[in-house]
Amino acid sequence: MNPAPNVLPTTPADLGPGSVLGRYELLLPIAAGGMAMVWAARLKGTRGFQKIVALKTMLPTLSEDDQFERMFLSEASLASQIRHPNAVEILDLGEQDGVLFLAMEWIDGVPLNQVMKTAKKRNGMPIPIAVRIVAQACAGLHAAHELKDKNGKLVGLVHRDISPQNILVTYDGLAKVVDFGVAKATALNDSTTQAGQLKGKVSYMAPEQVRGEAIDRRVDVFAMGIVLYALTTGKHPFRREAEGATLFAISSPDPVLAPHEFMEDYPASLEAVLLRALEKERDQRYATANELQRALDKALPPSQRATDEDVANFVRELLEEQHRQTRAALAEALERAERNQLSSNLGISDVTGTSHSAVSTFRTVNLRGAIPGEAGKSTPDDEIPPFARSKSRALPTVVILGLLAGGVLAALRLQSADPPAPLPSVAAPAAPAPAPPQGEAPPANGLSGPTGEPPAPVSASAAPAPAPAPPPVSPASQAPRRQNKPAEQVKPPSPTPKAAPPKSWKHDPGF
Repeated sequence: MNPAPNVLPTTPADLGPGSVLGRYELLLPIAAGGMAMVWAARLKGTRGFQKIVALKTMLPTLSEDDQFERMFLSEASLASQIRHPNAVEILDLGEQDGVLFLAMEWIDGVPLNQVMKTAKKRNGMPIPIAVRIVAQACAGLHAAHELKDKNGKLVGLVHRDISPQNILVTYDGLAKVVDFGVAKATALNDSTTQAGQLKGKVSYMAPEQVRGEAIDRRVDVFAMGIVLYALTTGKHPFRREAEGATLFAISSPDPVLAPHEFMEDYPASLEAVLLRALEKERDQRYATANELQRALDKALPPSQRATDEDVANFVRELLEEQHRQTRAALAEALERAERNQLSSNLGISDVTGTSHSAVSTFRTVNLRGAIPGEAGKSTPDDEIPPFARSKSRALPTVVILGLLAGGVLAALRLQSADPPAPLPSVAAPAAPAPAPPQGEAPPANGLSGPTGEPPAPVSASAAPAPAPAPPPVSPASQAPRRQNKPAEQVKPPSPTPKAAPPKSWKHDPGF
């Protein structure tokens, strides 16, 4: 994540965790549909403030459509005025680098279709739970239908895309309707995006929608009746194998199959409410979602009615593992974002970095326990304050570099000067003898001169007698002696031999 580590290009194809759209940083993808992707994102403010939101990004085919963009921004601005506990609140909307995005409140829950799919594997959803979820969704839907403009007139907002995918159920037992305005903008669009939106949602359309007639809030009431039917019976009232057959089943005058015909114990009072919501003549349906909600609240005896707490317990038990995984994934994404932010503040673009402090920090973390200490033990970096690490290592580094520089200068002077007379050497610190040529035996004393002969005897006198010049010596044979013991070539030997040669700089602790 390049000069600014937590900012990626915002072209639609390049969006990913770490990308920034307006004030929002994408954390991880949550869902993908036919017209958008939903991300968990964070809104960042001053003094460490942050808030998790859901960010919906439109797919490129829609973002490039000028007509859709105008409708999307207009309808979403209108829908952002909805305020109700059972409707997902729209916080912000905008466009950046060709990407349309919609910021919504973060919902700790799952779409209703996932609840249905999981419950189907466990003998389905209890009827009281299903009735409570639909009644709550009707409350949020009615709030949208009743939205008024600044002059107090109804704006006629219609969802047009009510389905289990657009009803969220929280782990606290609340149902929330999502995607107001966006579905309407898509349905009104006369480009290819309309066909893409209708595909897959045809089974939740009202008869007047199929016939292309003028529509009002009652199309949403009809769709909510389909949702209730599917939740309480486990079957869809109109879906057929082919899309054309589904459209015919919806628009034909034949009434829907009553639940009691295949479920003997289906409550009669609930069936009456359901069949009225699914009347194909809209004048015979419930006129508002509020009427449907009140009827559902009375459809079951008081002893059989579920509460929000009942819904919460059901959803938590049903999707406990998924809830845990989602929370863990979000926590990991937040931790990764914080690390990226820290790297950005330090000016680090990768592990090696560009500044001395950045390199020290990353090397300290990555090599913990691998740097030998003075006594051959690892030095735990978490016991050293971060700002003290570079200072504590600065002095040994300067001393070592100074010694190295002195050795190099001494070697250069020796190479440029005339060959001096050989000096007596101490036998103890002599370097190991090189391997003798094949077929020759090594010297008996284990030492050899440049030609393989024993060295001259060591004299204890401070002024040794001159000795004949030694034969020519190859530079390779003298290089180790000059590098490891430069002082012995310019100073007389000490009367007492040294115990051991100095340590090489490569083994200096903390370098």
